[in-house]
Amino acid sequence: MDSLSHLLALLAPRCEVNLHCRFGGRWQAGHQQMRSGVVPWHVVLRGEGRLNVSGQTHHLRAGDVVLLPHGSPHLMESLVEWGQVLPVAHRFNGTVTEMRAGPAEGALEMLCGEFYFGPHVSWLFSEASTLIHLHTDAREDCPELDALLNILVRESLAQRPGGSAIVRSLGDTLLVLLLRMLLGEQQPPGGLLRLMSDERLMPAVLAVMATPEQPWTLESMAARAFLSRATFARHFARVYHLTPQAWLSQLRMALAARLLRLERQTNLEVIAERCGFQSLASFSKRFKMRYGVTPGEWRRASASRFAKMILFPVAWFAVYYPTRKSL
Repeated sequence: MDSLSHLLALLAPRCEVNLHCRFGGRWQAGHQQMRSGVVPWHVVLRGEGRLNVSGQTHHLRAGDVVLLPHGSPHLMESLVEWGQVLPVAHRFNGTVTEMRAGPAEGALEMLCGEFYFGPHVSWLFSEASTLIHLHTDAREDCPELDALLNILVRESLAQRPGGSAIVRSLGDTLLVLLLRMLLGEQQPPGGLLRLMSDERLMPAVLAVMATPEQPWTLESMAARAFLSRATFARHFARVYHLTPQAWLSQLRMALAARLLRLERQTNLEVIAERCGFQSLASFSKRFKMRYGVTPGEWRRASASRFAKMILFPVAWFAVYYPTRKSL
């Protein structure tokens, strides 16, 4: 299994496609701060507009994709600055919410939604990565993207049988394609993608990702990269926002969360050992420090009907919002 597929299997992120927008004239669309672990995204299908986030303005055009890894509040608006801001009409069509403002001619059209990474977002993206802006219109490394977006738009609007299921599935594929494109960037966004693409660190990074349960040390990681311990640590710090040991711990915790969710009959001691821990006590302590709940509580929450239906696979959230009696 390649490194990106391995990462996706480990983290089990998901995607929601929830808005199809067509804005003409003078318009504005504001977005509030999202909770941690939720990454809003916007794909511009045609037209132009502006995105204002963290005091900076970004010009958007057809073929642009933007992600906000930390769910920052932002405002999208027209390039038109005269006249009144037009009201936006909302209509849920059974699959997505259609948002319309102004005339269709010359309008900006886009798909919007969220990627759900749950508690893993803090080590996937650095704090400095408030916005990821991809220009896809002139790229030749992902021809599948246009075809995927065309089907997504058709299924989002057609109201045909199975449309919602197709949109959910294609949304997950969209996430994979975008991560693939980001990995291929000359300078991937700060965080795990940049770490995975660094040529000097790649041998060690891929080895640790493939076998996080092994007794890795700074020395053994450095040896995999054919670097001295000091050089490895310095270069790692320049590329990534966590230390090698902290990154390894995050990988092991992600593996543990996945095993607890999928292997419900496996003994906790066995899971602890498979995640590189010598004792259940140390595993439980580290797990609770990371996720705020014990391994057993996580396992029970991931099995709850609420977690499966509403937030699966982000089962951590269900621990803090117990199953409602009505479900």
